[in-house]
Amino acid sequence: MVRTILVTGSNQGLGKHTVHQLAQTPDVIVFMGSRKLEAAEEALSKFALDIHASSSVVPVQLDITDDASIKAVNPFIADCLKEKGLSNLDVLINNAAIVGKTFAETYSVNVFGTVALTETIRPLIANGGAIIDVSATLGSLQWFTKRPPPPVFPQYMAYSSSKAALNSIALQWNVLEEGKGSNIRIVSICPGMSSPK
Repeated sequence: MVRTILVTGSNQGLGKHTVHQLAQTPDVIVFMGSRKLEAAEEALSKFALDIHASSSVVPVQLDITDDASIKAVNPFIADCLKEKGLSNLDVLINNAAIVGKTFAETYSVNVFGTVALTETIRPLIANGGAIIDVSATLGSLQWFTKRPPPPVFPQYMAYSSSKAALNSIALQWNVLEEGKGSNIRIVSICPGMSSPK
């Protein structure tokens, strides 16, 4: 059975590594979302030879701060799936995120853009599928309330609070999906610091 996955912000860092790892497994189609299509194509060229013979990676232009880009990605993915005799996406990995200079810049990607994309893509996700939000320890309220308290990171206030907001939204999405009986799981993960490769 073919698994279908969309990874946002995947032309570099953790997103690129995720696509690379997934593509080496059999029977997957990975949609490689990137603000600039050329950046995704360039990133893909660096590991194209590692892709499993039964799998494929499809670069997708996707800027989650641009309504037109978000609107276009749904039919693009739906058409690609239809060409392969498929109708649903199995997994959405919300990886795109920034440490912006302002709250507005940071929230535009980490919260508003992620929510807008998820709500747009949601009808494509198969019952029993998953939405994975890449979060961070800095988004944990429990971590900040430990005693003794952790080191203070004031320069990451916008980033930390944006991840805390997304964690809260994920919990509420879970309640909604449970009410629908869709068996779609929404999870927040903290993969740790990514290396600057």
